[in-house]
Amino acid sequence: MSRRTRVLVAVLCAAATAMAAAAPANAKTLDLVILGDSYSSGNGAGSYTDLVCGRSSRVWGQLYAQTLRDRGMTVNVRNNACGGAITVGGVVPDLQSQVGAVTAETDLVALTIGGNDVGFANIVVQCFAAVSSDPTRCRKAVNDGKNGIPRVQAAALKILDQARARLRPGAKIVVLSYPYLSQPSGYVLRGLFDSYRSGQGARELGDLGDQAVINAAAAANAKYGAGFVQLVPTKDLFVGHEPNPDPYRENSATWVWEFTGSGAWPLEFYHPKFAGQQAMAAALLRAAGPSGDFGVAQ
Repeated sequence: MSRRTRVLVAVLCAAATAMAAAAPANAKTLDLVILGDSYSSGNGAGSYTDLVCGRSSRVWGQLYAQTLRDRGMTVNVRNNACGGAITVGGVVPDLQSQVGAVTAETDLVALTIGGNDVGFANIVVQCFAAVSSDPTRCRKAVNDGKNGIPRVQAAALKILDQARARLRPGAKIVVLSYPYLSQPSGYVLRGLFDSYRSGQGARELGDLGDQAVINAAAAANAKYGAGFVQLVPTKDLFVGHEPNPDPYRENSATWVWEFTGSGAWPLEFYHPKFAGQQAMAAALLRAAGPSGDFGVAQ
């Protein structure tokens, strides 16, 4: 071996030693599984990797993962969410079947739950679409959703139980809330013989949905330990960026695709734009603690 070769080998060995010494700081790996409906799969975000379920590489879960990667963490993501999914049953993979993606290797599960169970799509069509909106039908859709809240709470707890049974000890679940479907305006949806404050009704339903998830999380934490499930609020980040409840007007600052002048395709209506996805990712990161991983990366 020549002197030049010996010097080169020594330099490479020194570099390898330095990299190995630095590795522990960046050696953690987070295995993340995303479950839920269109608000978790990525409808509205663009850059779709699965058009059937509306999965996007720019959904909030992927943006959150990329932020951690930029910090030096290894993050593996499996997005098992699917647009249109309810908790149990349906024509697309429901959350009960999605839970099969959770394993003993999973560190963190992130999801949205309950929107389709309370009739999200019907509320949007009956309350906010220019041609089809109607105060009587809108009121009924919202009230039907409110009446379904107890079922959402019970179903959410069932999903949390099923996920817990598959997770390793120390793993956690985070549930993101949905943004409001309307600005907090006094808009009144009017028909020939009826009128209804459609935006107010939809916002009330959103609050009831959040409380149902809070209750389900509290029940799960009572069984499995404090901090196992955490609700991540997102509504505060969307203030000023919610859709206009008037079907014939839009909020120019909205982070949610509206019907009027949006240029979105139908499956994207009333789902977060990229700015909304960024806001939801920021909410998740803000709740994740100083390490950014809820303390579960290994």
